Amino acid sequence: MSAQGLIDHARDFAIKAYNFDKEKNYSEAIPYYLDAAEALMKAIKFERNPQVARSLKKKAEMYISRSKELRDLLERKKERRSSAGSDDEEEDKLEGAISDIIVTEKPNITLNEIAGLETAKQTLREAIVLPLMRPDLFSGARRPWKGILLFGPPGCGKTLLAKATAAEVEATFFNVSASSIISKWLGESEKLVRTLFELSREKQPSIIFIDEVDALAGARGGEHDAMRRVKTELLTSMDGLSSSEKDRIVTVGATNMPEAIDGAFRRRFERRIYIPLPDFPARAAIYGFNTKGVDLADEVDFEVLAEITDGYSGSDIAMVCREAIMTPIRELDMAGAIDDVSIKARAVTQDDFIEAIEAINPSVSDDEIEKYDQWNEEFGSA
Repeated sequence: MSAQGLIDHARDFAIKAYNFDKEKNYSEAIPYYLDAAEALMKAIKFERNPQVARSLKKKAEMYISRSKELRDLLERKKERRSSAGSDDEEEDKLEGAISDIIVTEKPNITLNEIAGLETAKQTLREAIVLPLMRPDLFSGARRPWKGILLFGPPGCGKTLLAKATAAEVEATFFNVSASSIISKWLGESEKLVRTLFELSREKQPSIIFIDEVDALAGARGGEHDAMRRVKTELLTSMDGLSSSEKDRIVTVGATNMPEAIDGAFRRRFERRIYIPLPDFPARAAIYGFNTKGVDLADEVDFEVLAEITDGYSGSDIAMVCREAIMTPIRELDMAGAIDDVSIKARAVTQDDFIEAIEAINPSVSDDEIEKYDQWNEEFGSA
């Protein structure tokens, strides 16, 4: 069989394995992962391109690693059944809830592809990427950071930065929404938090990203008893009292309200990184990113547009681009020519962008920016 034929077989096996894995039918997934790995290892023998061969080997090792993880998971479940009895059903339910927030596919963006935020990207690389890549260099007094807080105005790329960081390393990415955990699991939230950190240890290196972290880490006192237990469990887990110093787990929180975070949680977030509004070069780059594949007139000048939109967030500029590039489509529709495929939409002009900017105001006020600057000056890690 040719190398391509073996690669096609491996792809078929991998798809079946992934589907069983997604359905939590781990015993069925394991042999398909191993079959996929075996097919790729055979294909390597016929592959003459060293770069392709390395890529195939990396995939095969990934399938083997996942099969080992699933085998260990089944073994642990078997042990729990023999020791915990009726508690096993509850454990399965909690692990099922956690599995829904694991991003199994590697994010398709890297830190280098994010416009601007150079200081934040370098800090994240030093705090997360390097320790996960070279744990041997981060031991003893040079221990890695366990908690990172990304704070700043909404729409400036905090979530995107976290995903891009996970893409830089072979890490399991847990994408957690604090508000959904609280609303769906109030009463069992502390068990869910404990299970989250237990699974992160099993699948390390791991990045636990908690969006809207202020909802979980807000000031303590006067809250519901169940909420108090959740906060206590999260504090304990972030402290790593039940884990080893060698564990490669990083908790990354994102918030638009850093002032609402309790002092005890603020201490656990050892690096507090300010994600500000995009600067001039970043704004110009964001225009380019959000108009890819669209026919633009020669007169369109992203630098002029970037100058005009000083004070706009990244999401604000994305909305400006969406509004501007829809203008030619809107004109076709108003002219009754949208059904005629022979008529093409005109190129998007500079005036289209100007009109969109006039219609869309920035979402962050000067007072809010001043508030973030003050908090960063007092508590930030810059």
